[in-house]
Amino acid sequence: MLKTLKKFRVRTRYLIDRAFAREFTGQLLLLVVLVVTVTLIGMTAVFFGLFSEENTGINGVPSNIDRGFWDSLWWSLNQVLTLRGFERMYGASAAVLAYAFFLSLMGLVVLSLLISLISNTMRIRIEALRRGGTPVLERDHVLVLGWNNKVFSVLRQLARLEPGIKVVILAPRDIDDMQEELRVAGIQRERIRIILRSGIPSNRSELERVALDHASSVIILSTDADDSESIKSMVLLAGRDDWPGRAPTLASEIAHERNYELARIACRGRLQIVSSAKVISKVIVQTIRNPGLSSIYHELFSPAGNGIYVQRVPECTDAAIEDIAYRITDAIPIGITWEKQQDGSLRHAVALNPEPDYEIAADETLVLIARGLPVHYVASEPSVQSQLACDGGGHTRVPRRVLLIGWTDMIHDILLELDAHALQGTEITILSGKTAGEARRRVEQRQEAAFKNLTLTFVEGDAANAAVYAEIDLSSYQSVVVLADDWGDKGDVDTRTLRILLRLSDRRKYDQVLAHTVVELMDEANRDMVAGLNVDDVVISPSVVSAQLAQIARQDVLGPIYRELLSAGGVEISLRPAGDYIAMDTDCHYKDLAYAAQQKLEIALGLRLARNNGEVLLNPPRDQTWRLTEDDQVIVLAQQLYQ
Repeated sequence: MLKTLKKFRVRTRYLIDRAFAREFTGQLLLLVVLVVTVTLIGMTAVFFGLFSEENTGINGVPSNIDRGFWDSLWWSLNQVLTLRGFERMYGASAAVLAYAFFLSLMGLVVLSLLISLISNTMRIRIEALRRGGTPVLERDHVLVLGWNNKVFSVLRQLARLEPGIKVVILAPRDIDDMQEELRVAGIQRERIRIILRSGIPSNRSELERVALDHASSVIILSTDADDSESIKSMVLLAGRDDWPGRAPTLASEIAHERNYELARIACRGRLQIVSSAKVISKVIVQTIRNPGLSSIYHELFSPAGNGIYVQRVPECTDAAIEDIAYRITDAIPIGITWEKQQDGSLRHAVALNPEPDYEIAADETLVLIARGLPVHYVASEPSVQSQLACDGGGHTRVPRRVLLIGWTDMIHDILLELDAHALQGTEITILSGKTAGEARRRVEQRQEAAFKNLTLTFVEGDAANAAVYAEIDLSSYQSVVVLADDWGDKGDVDTRTLRILLRLSDRRKYDQVLAHTVVELMDEANRDMVAGLNVDDVVISPSVVSAQLAQIARQDVLGPIYRELLSAGGVEISLRPAGDYIAMDTDCHYKDLAYAAQQKLEIALGLRLARNNGEVLLNPPRDQTWRLTEDDQVIVLAQQLYQ
């Protein structure tokens, strides 16, 4: 019995599917069969007291003809079809009944068509919204063109820089996919309004659809690390001379350093370009040279805490930098910026770490490290001289032996930076999944000239496997760098990095001195994972790049400031032994540090205290007192020096 019932159910479902496959004819036939079947079932109510005495007088139960077949047929049919006009014709002639049935049925059809029209219109509208096919009518919004893993950090930066900001994203992605990725990343918890549109960012009509003319800022991201679409968007935006009002601030990411020169030509000086490979390689190399530097960059590039700002302070005109350092009580002046005419347009020029006696001109603006604007100026602050200042000074340099673990597209950029900072004969070992021959060939393909200071050794192997370390003496390296390498698969890159760190931690557990370890991660949420694994510096590469993009998009003068800060041969943020600046075991204030740094033509930015796991005090309170030890460090902005 159950088997027969199952076959009947399967057969019925098959027939229904076939009816729908035949569209109108099959569906109409299915409707007729359904109406007849249900009506016949309804007529069986006559056996359950439809015309009993207790139902006599009920308006909905007809009994004018035979209180049997015809009355029950009429009752059941009207219950199934619910034809109000036809129901009231009971007892009329056959011709009138036929007309009434036809007209009532047509009325039902008309009502169904109206409902279907409204439903389809709403459905089409909703689908258009989901596809991102409708125009944007916003003003003063940030327009993001493209999509990659940095978009989440960009949105968080924008939300914290300007809570409630409106951001429109135009990307060659399905709207549902973008919404799901934003949900997983937790962006809905940020104070930001996001409008998604699907389309090609280099298409002029698509840009008009997302209100490009009324945007306050435009950020171009390299979709899927492909710079070709970004460069086309640059050409399109740089060629615009017919902006209806003030042109928006334009900032663009370039994923590969080899495309930077082409992008620079395409932008015609009208866009601020952030090269992901260049920025990350510079940050990693500077962190190799200055252990602990990543926490300083993390604060500068984070919306919380101290950041880099630009403000004109009229009281500082004709005042020397060395005096301004004491008169601004909640910020540290690190340089100046001004506008200059170049190629027919105004550009921002910047000078960081000017000489202490440099006097600020009326058309120059201060570059500051501060917790926010405005900053406060105290005119009555006297000039300062400290008796605690010490002579001497250290030089930073690349360690003589460095182990790079992993392979990324920016490996050549890292080597270029290392070569620019290293002493001659510095040994670099690269451990990756590529054969030694292939790895060497890839490096040489991008080399325009031989490295001056580096000697390279290539080792093939899986860094998460213990066997590969049989030929590597970890204790012989002064610095170990673990890069975000996906090892050719599409899994979680940070999970693989964690496996490598676990292996390194196990291999080095008996070493007396551990190499300074730098780790590149792709997700800020994974920072806590590396705690307790002997990691000294963590670089969250998407956060570093996205922070620059977001901040430059809102304040384009920051572009040349960041370039100057991260350029080899210029100024740099450095950590120096506290004993090179201040007398040990003596109470000191920030003013003592500032004075000592000025004597070395540097700017004191704060302290990194050995206690509390290397606590960083950037732009510290002026009334705070410390008693420093040889393990503490002074954070300074200084000219890069080598020895």
